[in-house]
Order: sequence, then structure tokens, then C-alpha cells
Amino acid sequence: MGIELAVGLGQSSDLLDELRDGGEEAVAELFAQHRDKLLRTVALRLDARLLSKVDCEDILQEAYVTAARRIGDYLAQPSVPIFVWLRQITVQVLIDTHRRYFHTQMRDVRQEATRRRSGQPGTSSVCPVGHLADSLTSPSQCAVRKELLGVMRAALEQLSEMDREVLVLRHLEELTNNEVAEVLGIDKYAASKRYLRALARLRTAMPDRLS
Repeated sequence: MGIELAVGLGQSSDLLDELRDGGEEAVAELFAQHRDKLLRTVALRLDARLLSKVDCEDILQEAYVTAARRIGDYLAQPSVPIFVWLRQITVQVLIDTHRRYFHTQMRDVRQEATRRRSGQPGTSSVCPVGHLADSLTSPSQCAVRKELLGVMRAALEQLSEMDREVLVLRHLEELTNNEVAEVLGIDKYAASKRYLRALARLRTAMPDRLS
């Protein structure tokens, strides 16, 4: 049953065999293959107020340990592609980290946020709108960069959460259209349409500004 599901998801039975026979070493190798994308996921979504308390690498390490512990469950019922499964685990670790700090150490985090408020923004973001604005700005627009980024941030905030998420997955996490489809649980044609629609809505929100 597991092999049939994997093949249906576009995964070879050889991959499952390697994971099944290779044990933790095979999981480590697989995790390493997807590490850069998983790291981008964490860096983009880690709350900036936790930067001095939590390292992205620590979250990845916890995600790897969790994946190694649960690989048997995945192999028995591989309902999603392996990358999506690893990303789901990584995102859940990130969510648990936010809950742990914001529910049990809220006072300290808020105090730190107050101290940082007048300084430079963090390199990671709770809302990746700023990163999206940067990524969608062409080099030729550097002369009007500050004005453009302000307009683009406002335009991005007018989009629905799904539209922003599609743009984040494509432009910031640098996922392929097929990977976006897998993450969202839709087919690749629907993912492509959603992406093009999100870009069109962004252009509508800031006419004659986006090239």
C-alpha cells in the first residue's frame, strides 16, 4: 500500500526502499538534500522578536530529530511527497517554538520587542510582506526603491492570505510550481493559476508600478 501511494505521488519505490533500509543515515541524507529550502521556510517565518533566543539551525535540528523518529509512520502511509512531509514537520516545530515562547515567556519577548522597536528590523519576519516587496523589485527600479517598496507593501497587504502565501512560496521559499501545488494540496495547474492570479491582483493594486 505504501509503495503504491508513493508512486501515485510521483515518488519512486526505490526512495522508500532506501529510507527503509538505510535507517537514520538515509533520513539524514534526505534531510540534507532539502535543507536549504527548509532553512528558507524557517528564516522567513521565524518571529523577529525571537532572533536573540532561537536559532534557525536549532529548529532544523529539532525537525530532523522528529523526522528520524517518525520515518516509520511515513513509510507505512506516505500520503504526501517526502519534501512536503519534511516541510510539514519543520513548520510544526516552528509553530511549537512560537507557542512556547509567546505563551510561557510573553513578558520577556514583549520587553525585548519594545527595546528593538526603534532599531533596525529583523532579518526574518512574522509577515514576509517586506521580503516579498524586495524580491519583486527589479534592479532598474533602485532609484525609486524606497517609494516603490512602500507602495508595494501596501498593495501586498491588500491581497488575500492565500494570494500572499502563493507569492511567498514561489518568490521567497523558491519552490517550484509543482512543490507549491504539493504544499497547498492542489494540482499543479491550479497552483499555476493561483500564482498568476496573485500577480495580476498585485499589479491591479499598484498599477504602472510593477515590472
